[in-house]
Amino acid sequence: MSGLDAGKLTSVDEHGDRLNIIPAEVRGRFRRHRDWTQIVLLIIFLILPWTTFNGHQTILMDIPKREFALFGILFKAHDAPLLFYIVGTLTLGLAFVTSIWGRVWCGWACPQTVFIDAVYRRIEKWVEGTYIQRRQLRDGPMNFTKVRKLSLKWFLFFAVSSVIAHSFIAYFVGAQELLAMTQGSPAQNMTYFVLVLFFTSVILFDFGWFREQFCVIMCPYGRIQSVLLDQKSLAVVYDVNRGEPRKGTTEPNQKAGDCVSCNRCVQVCPTGIDIRNGLQMECITCTACIDACDEIMEKVKKPKGLIRYDTLDGSKISLAKPRSIIYILAIVALIGGLAYAVSTREPVHIAVLRGAGLPYSYVKNSDGQEVLLNQFRLHIQNQGALRARYMLTLPQELLDQGVQVQVAENPIHLAPGESREWYFFVRIPTVQIPASGQLKTEVRVQDELAPEGFSTRRELILVGPRSQ
Repeated sequence: MSGLDAGKLTSVDEHGDRLNIIPAEVRGRFRRHRDWTQIVLLIIFLILPWTTFNGHQTILMDIPKREFALFGILFKAHDAPLLFYIVGTLTLGLAFVTSIWGRVWCGWACPQTVFIDAVYRRIEKWVEGTYIQRRQLRDGPMNFTKVRKLSLKWFLFFAVSSVIAHSFIAYFVGAQELLAMTQGSPAQNMTYFVLVLFFTSVILFDFGWFREQFCVIMCPYGRIQSVLLDQKSLAVVYDVNRGEPRKGTTEPNQKAGDCVSCNRCVQVCPTGIDIRNGLQMECITCTACIDACDEIMEKVKKPKGLIRYDTLDGSKISLAKPRSIIYILAIVALIGGLAYAVSTREPVHIAVLRGAGLPYSYVKNSDGQEVLLNQFRLHIQNQGALRARYMLTLPQELLDQGVQVQVAENPIHLAPGESREWYFFVRIPTVQIPASGQLKTEVRVQDELAPEGFSTRRELILVGPRSQ
């Protein structure tokens, strides 16, 4: 694609049909930094599901079991409100980063960019050769060599997509459970087999073929960048004053700018834009055009930085602007709220429910006295990191009034993360029920193995007949 016309859209051919973009390779300081960043991110993504923290998978979102583990802390479905803090922090964090460093997420950390750039394009280069050879293969006729290379490339694409899909599913199923599933028949775990096959197909389609179209057509982030950016946000910019008029576009006796119209910046762009036309939605700030232009400027003995990473108004980057301060304060508040919620979170989750059937019934004690019987079901889960022994009791003043509690097993032992349904019955002398028919009290659950003697209380409403 040498000899490109300035302003020509490189993502379509002369008929307006989509043209598979094959960006040229580029070398430079930003390319080196991106290589190391992508390697680190790939290792984190692939290794994290296989690591454990405090006996739990480091990050696990087990939706069927409604369990979520995050760096050693186990959450259940009743902890869902904590997601507000996490999602809010991530959302405002992305907005803050964008307001300062522009679309650095898209070009440096987005899985779409990282996997395509660090994995899939490297496979293409290994199978099909340099970008010039790949373009020639793309535009050439179908023959044995083309079929052989395309078959090998897509086979490797499928294998890599399958690994990525399995790693992704491991975050939701559990790495050890997924490993056990892969050693058995697909019929034994058909649901997860279909899910892995589905995600493999989606990843293969997106990273192997759809590619930049996702960024241009589907990703909403590029469309809201104008809201998040301001004149003091960093972006990849072209120095118009220095570069214009470009070589080959000058009038007689007019001095040309530093841009030599080599179109190298367009050739290396993964979305096929011309950065010289200004900030565009399709720009993912991958900085490839910066390295490419610096290389050309060095060859023609001109200063680097014709295309550079700079603020939109040319000023110095600053965090001391109203938008950034608001973002920072909101993020700090959310992180503080999350820290407080986690630190005050009880090591046991308890929910007291009334038993099924009649709200109360009449029974007789061993001495023949008629009393009221209330049945309860207590769901208890050990959310701590240590084994617990829970003892259930009622207030002493209630016991002194003749109220009795009956529990089949008291105390009970629960391992970390284990939950139980704990049934108990309360016998109340009829004279102790007030005229309203309700007696409000509480049930106490104490962990006898806790070093600091942990105990918690829940409201308990004993019911009986109303007095006329």
